[in-house]
Amino acid sequence: MAKEKANTKKKWRKTLLKVLGILVVVALVIGLLVYSFVLQYPELKENPIIGKWYRVSDSSMKDSEGGSYHALFNKGSENKVMIYFAGGGVSINDETARDDTYNTKLVKPDMLANTTMNMGGLASDVEGSPFKNWSMILFPYATGDFHSGTGEFRYTDKDGKEKILYHNGYTNYSAAMKQIMEKAGIENADTVLVTGYSAGGWGAAILADDIYTNYFLNAANKTLFVDSSMALYDDWHDTAVNVWQSPKSITDNIKTDNLTMDMLRHLREKYGDGIHLLYGTSTRDGDLAKVQHYFQNGIMDVDETVADIYQQTLKEAIPQFKELNVSLFIWDGISYYNDPRNMTSHTIIATPVVWVPFEEQNKSVAEWLTDAIDGNLNDYGLDLVNKTY
Repeated sequence: MAKEKANTKKKWRKTLLKVLGILVVVALVIGLLVYSFVLQYPELKENPIIGKWYRVSDSSMKDSEGGSYHALFNKGSENKVMIYFAGGGVSINDETARDDTYNTKLVKPDMLANTTMNMGGLASDVEGSPFKNWSMILFPYATGDFHSGTGEFRYTDKDGKEKILYHNGYTNYSAAMKQIMEKAGIENADTVLVTGYSAGGWGAAILADDIYTNYFLNAANKTLFVDSSMALYDDWHDTAVNVWQSPKSITDNIKTDNLTMDMLRHLREKYGDGIHLLYGTSTRDGDLAKVQHYFQNGIMDVDETVADIYQQTLKEAIPQFKELNVSLFIWDGISYYNDPRNMTSHTIIATPVVWVPFEEQNKSVAEWLTDAIDGNLNDYGLDLVNKTY
């Protein structure tokens, strides 16, 4: 009897292990299918299907470590295009080159892009979105150079090994745009929005002129929206020239410690009133404050005192923005990663909050943006720079 029970128990265990094994295999298959058909997309082809995402790649496109890179494209039914640059930090020297946070080498571009597109922000397919039927070009971030480099930066890693960081952002962008314009049939778009958040916001500001000059010169409606991308740094020009090796057409326009303002000034001077320029940020952006602290003091850390300095920097920048007729949306009310200290969140366009009206402004960032695209440019939240937190 005891032996029979033991055999029954053994059979039960075997059956359970088989079932668990099958479940594991099924889970792996499902995961592979999800990655293959949801997170990964087919290569862009001639006359792409409307509403379908494609990857755009070639042999010249690579991430910071020399691995493959690709952009993503979705053709819309309207004659309008959104070009969206993802963020992720910046590499300016040996120390930042050794820091894993400046690029996306630990996150596959497809996974990052899929998250960006589906977490409810501007590029997401959400109900009622005015951008739902637009064509979209998405550039994941993987090169540490604000999407603007063409060079190889040699540095020594944490283990003392000589390595190369490929600042290939501009090369990736150019190769992708060339393919898209040849295959997608969007060259005559009447409305083109260039946007990006954090490092991607800098990328949007840097590349907007290239986009409008080389790909969408005849777009009647041109708009640039930079989301949370401003930090003062004396060596922006030197970094762009010698570290990223950005094209001269870009570096010639970097003249001060405010790279964002330099790009906006160039765009206003070149296009006059023919372009809508927008900038948005929170009042005490913890991440921008941290980066600013590093640029000025060599310390990548943030506290309320550092946030105070960022708030003051933002306040002092407002007259410069207004001189260039840049529309502003300044917001608060969202904490810095649930940090109890008085700091505010970093970026908004990749999140569902972009659609939510702020109480102070009685307006959402998305509404402000769509108003601007329609030619109704306004400022919101400017008084918040004077608020005591």
